[in-house]
Amino acid sequence: MKNKITHVTWTERVWPERGLDGAALKWIAMCSMFIDHIGAVVLEYGLYYQGGAERMDFLLEQSWGVFLYPLSLLLRILGRPAFLIYCFLLVEGFVHTRDRKKYGRNLLLFGLISEIPFNLAVANRVFDPMYQNVFFELFIGFLILCWIERAEKRTYGLKEMDLVCLYTFIGCGAAVLTGADYNAVGILIIVFLYRFRNSRRKQTVAAGVLGFIETLFPTLGAGALAAVPIWFYNGKRGKQQAKFLFYWFYPLHLFVLFLIRWYFLGIPLA
Repeated sequence: MKNKITHVTWTERVWPERGLDGAALKWIAMCSMFIDHIGAVVLEYGLYYQGGAERMDFLLEQSWGVFLYPLSLLLRILGRPAFLIYCFLLVEGFVHTRDRKKYGRNLLLFGLISEIPFNLAVANRVFDPMYQNVFFELFIGFLILCWIERAEKRTYGLKEMDLVCLYTFIGCGAAVLTGADYNAVGILIIVFLYRFRNSRRKQTVAAGVLGFIETLFPTLGAGALAAVPIWFYNGKRGKQQAKFLFYWFYPLHLFVLFLIRWYFLGIPLA
């Protein structure tokens, strides 16, 4: 019997014990997201959407107030790689998890848990049916990957690519109709990263190109920076002692940032 050939990435060959493991990528994505949301939820919201808030006006009147606009843009730029890295981690989790049902269930569960904090932080209201948090985007992407995996194994008389395109189209439509964060482009990113899962070079290029396009305006294509940590991923899971921290951090930090904005800027609920 022939020996089974396993794919070995460039980073695994050159830096088998170095590079970035899965835990490191999670920390990078989480920190990047936190920076992004400070800019979006606190500074950008106060500057652009609630510019009449008395305390924001006071800050702008100070000699250093002129720096708030470029600071908010800088924070958003530094935060743009986060979603691309999370999509990459979703693909890695989908491929390597031992319990698909539990993995998908956690995505949906934390989508529900995160919805009120997300609405408060982004829409400044408890309920907003038009815009859903990123966990729903990732959950839709997870379901589409399940379907695509089946298409790769059984084609039911249709060509594999026909089914892949059909399922991708359905996923994009679901993301748009539900108002999931990152809508159709997020599903495309997930599908491309999955289809290129056996080539780190192609995954890196896909992350760079799609990240640049998705974040071209107004953050100058900074999402392309996600290609760097993805390229240096060493294929190892890493230490996962704080596994659920990465789930809970999303709703908790959004709620904290909402409270900071509410307290310091005095912006009431919509």
